[in-house]
Amino acid sequence: MEIKYSVKNPSRIGTIIGMIAIISSQSVLVFRLWDQSGVFYASLTVVLLGLVLLLLALYRTFFKKLTELCLSNEQIILNGHIVDSKDIKVIMIRGYFKPVIGILPYRRKIVPLDMAFRYSKDEDKGISDLKSWAKMNNVKMVNKSFQTWI
Repeated sequence: MEIKYSVKNPSRIGTIIGMIAIISSQSVLVFRLWDQSGVFYASLTVVLLGLVLLLLALYRTFFKKLTELCLSNEQIILNGHIVDSKDIKVIMIRGYFKPVIGILPYRRKIVPLDMAFRYSKDEDKGISDLKSWAKMNNVKMVNKSFQTWI
């Protein structure tokens, strides 16, 4: 049995809005305290780091192309990575409308970037197939919020 779905990166709108807020607030400090070198450089560092994180989030949200999820007998192939069912601690679903799926491997506390995705179409069928795959391979699947890097 092999089932394939087209998947894409989850939306990072929350991260984008947060980074814009941090950059805006720190930019005010940069312009107000330009004569106090310690605060100026600290605020400038935060602004530059925020810009880098903002650009990464924008790239992952809007410019990264679609990939493929393949469910086979005892493994998942996602973004070219093969993950065996025995290496998966839990599969988490975050959200109801446009749900995001995260695969958490053992020895990890945060879902890796390349293990978080959402279906580009046929979400309901994709999730039901993933649930049946998880049940068949004794992998725990829960509705729970999770974090990823950027």
